[in-house]
Amino acid sequence: MSGLLKRSKDMACGHLLGTLASSLDLERPDLGASRGPSARAAHLSFMDIQDSAPRTLEVLSLPELAERLHVSAQTLYDLRTKGRGPRGFRVGPRLMFRVVEIEAWLARMEADDARRHDRSRP
Repeated sequence: MSGLLKRSKDMACGHLLGTLASSLDLERPDLGASRGPSARAAHLSFMDIQDSAPRTLEVLSLPELAERLHVSAQTLYDLRTKGRGPRGFRVGPRLMFRVVEIEAWLARMEADDARRHDRSRP
């Protein structure tokens, strides 16, 4: 097991045990020597980074996107098959979409629709 993975696992176990102990009004179990404030600060700084993540990291799953657009997941699959759907990517078996890509796709669809229904043309 890599060092980072082991530290993450140890930290998670310690947090869970501490949470359980406090909810049951028990003493927190001794998990050995503390890693000191530097490990705690690193953990908190990661949380700050995650909260201020760039919009390019915001994603929706296929079911989430279908729900927001009030269409079926099959409709989105069909649009993608025809080359008219949003650009997505797979994470394992799940199809995911960046929010910025969805917004760009919707803007393209609006522009295409406006051109098709331009009333100024004879």
